[in-house]
Amino acid sequence: AHLAAASQGQTAQAAATDLFFSEYVEGTGVNKAIEVYNGTGAAVDLTAGGYRLELYSNGSPTVSQSIALTGVLADGDVLVAANGGANAAILAATDLTANAVANWNGDDSIALRKGGVSGTIVDAFGQIGTDPGTEWGTGLASTVDNTIRRKASVCAGDTDGSNAFDPSIEWDGY
Repeated sequence: AHLAAASQGQTAQAAATDLFFSEYVEGTGVNKAIEVYNGTGAAVDLTAGGYRLELYSNGSPTVSQSIALTGVLADGDVLVAANGGANAAILAATDLTANAVANWNGDDSIALRKGGVSGTIVDAFGQIGTDPGTEWGTGLASTVDNTIRRKASVCAGDTDGSNAFDPSIEWDGY
């Protein structure tokens, strides 16, 4: 289930080496969702790989909430994690209800980790350990009250969660 019909028309020139975030939703209330894309060329066993979603709230350098991902994500498919109180359109595309994790505002960071709680970050959204105030970015590509999608040219995640984050570099607003 995709969040958007055009979600990740990821016909990337090179296969991704790991999973990465492809869409971020930060809407009013609890309309929150994150989409994880598999463009690796093969199915990925989320359970065996120890994949986790992590929320870092309000500039926290440590995990505020997390959830282990389970099942198998087929090549070319996405996993959508959302807040269970989100609107019907988001819930129709949701694979995993994760109220504690899908509870961000525009100033919170999200990480996709592989290898369990002490594994490596395969993608980071935001800058872990930094509170930008209200949001990162500006306009339609900002992280507050927007839906943003990874640019089709991007086929890898940001594995350094502590580096500066400017969503306009790798994300488009809608």
